[in-house]
Amino acid sequence: IEKSDEVVDKEMLIKHKEKLYFELKNILARQPGPEVAEQLSVYQASLQEREKQMEQMGAELTLYQTQVSEYKQEISRINKELKEVKRKYFEQKKREQAMQETRRAERQPAIDSFVQESRATLQRFTGGGFNLNQPAS
Repeated sequence: IEKSDEVVDKEMLIKHKEKLYFELKNILARQPGPEVAEQLSVYQASLQEREKQMEQMGAELTLYQTQVSEYKQEISRINKELKEVKRKYFEQKKREQAMQETRRAERQPAIDSFVQESRATLQRFTGGGFNLNQPAS
């Protein structure tokens, strides 16, 4: 009887050990293998490379943004200069036009008197070519 009890106990112990063995075997089967570890290291290396690229691109982006702002400032400065040059040009044109008007106004009485004198001394003809200054005979 003792031996049969020992055998039963041993069988139960064996079954319990087999159960634990199968559970551990299933757990190990679910664990990733060395291939997964290699893939993980490759992914980490590529991730670090991409992060470096992103940092470089971010630095380039800030550089380009500062260049764009500098160019915008330069454009606004040049536009202001252009407006100032246009304003000076039109002021100069106004002054020249005013001077021409005053010269013309000064010369106008002399021209008018010359035109009146020349009209008086010139022979005028109408459509038929008859002199209007001579009396009709």
